[in-house]
Amino acid sequence: MSRDGAVSPGGVSVLEGRYRRLLRVLPAWYRAEREEEMVGIFLAERAEGPDADLDLEHGWPGWGEAWATVDLAVRVRFGAARRAGVLARVVALAGVLGHVVAAGQGLGSVVRFGGGWVWWFDALVAVAVAGVAWRQWAAVKAAIGVLGVHGLLVAQEPWALVPVVLSWVTVVALVLGWHREAPSVPRARWCAAVVAGLVPGAAWGLVVPLSPVAFGVAAAVTTGVVVVVRPWRAAGSPPR
Repeated sequence: MSRDGAVSPGGVSVLEGRYRRLLRVLPAWYRAEREEEMVGIFLAERAEGPDADLDLEHGWPGWGEAWATVDLAVRVRFGAARRAGVLARVVALAGVLGHVVAAGQGLGSVVRFGGGWVWWFDALVAVAVAGVAWRQWAAVKAAIGVLGVHGLLVAQEPWALVPVVLSWVTVVALVLGWHREAPSVPRARWCAAVVAGLVPGAAWGLVVPLSPVAFGVAAAVTTGVVVVVRPWRAAGSPPR
C-alpha cells in the first residue's frame, strides 16, 4: 500500500516497509498466511486524518502494535504443540522446582544448624508454586524475577551467581513458554512434584549446611524430580 510522495525505492510506503520488518519476528510459515492481511489492517488504521501522507512517509509502528506483534510471535513459536514451547515449559517448571528444593534446604539448615530464616525467599517461592497451580503466570514470573534481581544485587562471590543464573533462566523460560495460550499444569501432578522436591531438599539441609556443594546436589535432586515426576506431561498436545 502506497501513496504519491510516500513511497520507498521498493515501491511501498516507508511505513509499510517498517511494518513488514516488524512482522519478521513471526515464523515464515505464519507470515506467508497472514502478512498481507496484517499489513493491510495496520495501514488502514493509519490512513485517516490530515497527516496521513506524512505518516506513511515518516511514521513508525506504534509501541502497542510492536508489543502485540512480539507477543503473538512468542505465542506462535512457543505454542502448546510446538517443540520449542514444550522445551521452554520443561525448563521453566524445572527452575521453579529448583527454587522449591533451595527453600527446603534453607528450612532444613535453619532447623538443624540455626541461623536466620530467610522468610521472604520462601514466601516468594510459595507464590511461584501457587501461581503454577492456579495458572497465575504473571505472579510466577514476578516472584522468580524478584529473586533473580535480589541475588544479582547481593552476590559477592562467583559461586553465589549460581542461584541467580537459575532464577534468570527460569524467568526467560517462563516468559517464552507460559503465556495465556499455554496448557495448564495438572494440579495433582504439580503438587506431587513440589513435595518430591521439598522433602529431599529439607532432608539435605538437615545433614549439611548450605554451601556451593549443597546447592549443586540440590540441582541434581531437582533434575531427578523433573525426570521422574514430569508434572507437565499431561499439560498439552504432543510436540511437533
